[in-house]
Amino acid sequence: MTPWHRNEYILKGLFFGLWAFFALQVPPSRDDAWKDIFWVLGWVCTGLAVGLVLGVGRLVRRGVKPWENLKAFPLLVLLESPQFIYGGVMIGLMCGIMSGRELAQPWSQPLAELVGLTWADIKHTPPVSEWLSFCAFGGALLGFGLYRMRQMEDGRWRFLTGIGVAALFVYLASEYILEIKVPDPADASKSVSLFESAASRANLGIYLLLGLPFFYLLTFCGEAEESEVEIMTFCGVLGIALHLIGVGTALPGAGAATPFLIPIIIYFAYATRVLPGLRVFKHALRGFSYMNLGQLALAIRFFRRALELNPESELANEGMHRLHNSITLATLERHPDLVEELDFKMCLDRATGLLMLPPTPAASEEAARFLDLVEQKKPVYLARVDYLRVIALIHAKQYDHASEALARLLSPETPGYHPTVRAQILFDSWFLALDGPKGVVERIGWPELNKPGRRMEAIGAVERKLAADAGNEKAKEYRNVLYTGLQEKEFIAAVAVAGAPKDFNYDYVEQLGYQLADDNDPERRERGLGYLRIAGRGLLGRAPAIFKKLADVSEKYGDPHSARGYTEQIKLAGRAFGPRNLAKDLREIYLNALRKLAALAEAEGDVFKAEADAADAIGDAAGREKKDAEARPYYESAIADLQLYRDDGGGAVLEAYRKIAEMYGKMRDALNAVINTAAALEYSSSDADLIQKRDSYYYSVTVERLTRAKENVGKWFDVGYCTRKAMGILNRSDADADLLEWATHLARLAKVIEPTSNRVRLVEARCLMRRGERDAGLQILEDVREGQKGSGDEEESWYNATRLLGQLYLEELNRPDLAVRAYLDFKEYHKSGADTLFNIARCYEAMNDPASAIKYYNAVTVYEEHPKYWDAKEALRRLGKG
Repeated sequence: MTPWHRNEYILKGLFFGLWAFFALQVPPSRDDAWKDIFWVLGWVCTGLAVGLVLGVGRLVRRGVKPWENLKAFPLLVLLESPQFIYGGVMIGLMCGIMSGRELAQPWSQPLAELVGLTWADIKHTPPVSEWLSFCAFGGALLGFGLYRMRQMEDGRWRFLTGIGVAALFVYLASEYILEIKVPDPADASKSVSLFESAASRANLGIYLLLGLPFFYLLTFCGEAEESEVEIMTFCGVLGIALHLIGVGTALPGAGAATPFLIPIIIYFAYATRVLPGLRVFKHALRGFSYMNLGQLALAIRFFRRALELNPESELANEGMHRLHNSITLATLERHPDLVEELDFKMCLDRATGLLMLPPTPAASEEAARFLDLVEQKKPVYLARVDYLRVIALIHAKQYDHASEALARLLSPETPGYHPTVRAQILFDSWFLALDGPKGVVERIGWPELNKPGRRMEAIGAVERKLAADAGNEKAKEYRNVLYTGLQEKEFIAAVAVAGAPKDFNYDYVEQLGYQLADDNDPERRERGLGYLRIAGRGLLGRAPAIFKKLADVSEKYGDPHSARGYTEQIKLAGRAFGPRNLAKDLREIYLNALRKLAALAEAEGDVFKAEADAADAIGDAAGREKKDAEARPYYESAIADLQLYRDDGGGAVLEAYRKIAEMYGKMRDALNAVINTAAALEYSSSDADLIQKRDSYYYSVTVERLTRAKENVGKWFDVGYCTRKAMGILNRSDADADLLEWATHLARLAKVIEPTSNRVRLVEARCLMRRGERDAGLQILEDVREGQKGSGDEEESWYNATRLLGQLYLEELNRPDLAVRAYLDFKEYHKSGADTLFNIARCYEAMNDPASAIKYYNAVTVYEEHPKYWDAKEALRRLGKG
């Protein structure tokens, strides 16, 4: 915004400040009020008339003829004379106000008498007459505030703020208008409200309403672009005036909110419906004005601003086109500043208009000079400039030069061309090369398509043309020819240079591919497969079906290697598109491809696995390790494909886990085999094959391997299986050394995952003792007893360890004192019974404490059906109590 724009806002605020001062002079009598209004309005209207006359005079001096467009001329005067109008209105208002002061009486009184008024009718009365400086300063401050608010860039925020400020104006006036106090004429020591009477308030409202047309006139004619700020101020003052007049009470059915609602409705309607179009209209009208005055640079700026606000404005577009179409090089010589403002695209349109029909020599020269201008000032349009030069050379029948220039346009290697601009004229350029004048076609023609990059660019040009004009017959003809002659290597080369082409009809190529893929002619069939490979690159959503077709054809004609490659492409395409995004039938193709790839990889790995097993059978450890390493990549690939199958929605999840576990087993990775077997058992816990494999895999997992992987596999490792299986072995009386070794191994695996678990340590202790390592087993049991009981299985294991300790202390170590403490602890367990009481009695008897022994033996005899009943009876007789 310019300094004058700021001044306009300050003047608008100052206008309201002075008008408010004028309104505050309101007499209580309606007749007196209208005299005052007549006097000030006369001055304002006189000033406005003088401003309009001066504006008309300036336009006439500039050469504007009012009679040529009488309807538009008044608007033109308003828009082109803001300084005169602002000056006339403000000077007139100032004269009207100042004429009522004592200093102005010598000249204002005679003027008043000329129109039938007296000095008493126009003079200011204290104390309001002393408020002029306050009103003027407040108005200027309001104007500056409006200017700052106009600088808010966010239009939506400015719009909402405007509603709030307008409503705030009305609220403050309604709440505080009666607070304006003046001395009571009857008693100077008292104060009364200046607007105590309804008549004085109504007169004040009328005064304010009469100022609104002048404010809107200042807004309309101002150079500053109108915004929500002006209509906000207008509606705020309107609401104040309606409140003062008493619209809410005077109109039947109107409520107290009426002074708020009417301005807000007007504000919303004007700001959203009227203001956008009015701003565009004013800019366009100013553009036409400056264009008629020959100030073309200014005209372009106004037209451009109108098009920024509304690119679809017919008036602004018409003005911009008319201006550019009227420009000649002589005009540019007279107005050198115009070059920086031109729309060079329209300059090219101007040159196009001169060249499309066979031009006259003068038109050709004019067009050439325009093209030189654009090339110098806007080289981004060089491609279009060269195209128009080709047209000019063709008109001049200079076919050699035209062909050379056209060949440069058609070559993707030519430097200096902007890609977007060149793409816009590429179809027309190919049309000239293929179907243009004979002299050009003979020099370029269809062979040009065989040069590197040309065919793919021509295809892109054709596709863009058909996207813009689907019925273009020539474009359809070119498409058939171009795609039919397309080689896959051309497509690949284009992709390598510029990436996947955007303007390419993959659907059309797919149709060509399916038509030729089953052809008996090998050459035609290969072309069809090439088309399908191209289509598969661009149609990811259908790529699984396309590559399956390629795989099927390859298998049909005995090319399993290619078939496998296409199956890999099915996987890659499905992953790129998103398996869950594929249609149901295509997702099945994708999932089946994963299973097939896994089976192929497994079969290849099995060849090396067989050789590894053979080396192992003869004790060749190095040979086995070498062959295992060769088999590993195949198994890893198969596992990865099966994991994708499982995770991407494959139905046979159980079998996927089974196969993954088997392949980990073949890789001699027992730990991962264990984890996947456990996952498979979640789907079928009674599967005999899985149960057998689980036993085998757990046996093969080493403690060292599990320790290294503990952090990653701990939550998947089944400690419960290890403890249950080991306990099952320990509870067998016929368990041999191998079984005991297996149980110990399981206990140690479980201890890696849960080293402080009572149940795990109990199993380990029992294994050690069954293997004859009594001291080590005893130490573990004592560690368990000294630790926390826990709950559930942990608590039960703690009590079992305690019971087992009591048995060892009593029967093997001859420590009845330790045994009795262990049995007394176990007695607290809900599963203890007569056996525990009997063993406690035995401990006390061994400790030579017959009284305690008799007590517990008697407790046993309560259970008459228990096997220890008679043993307790015998012990009591032995102790003299039988």
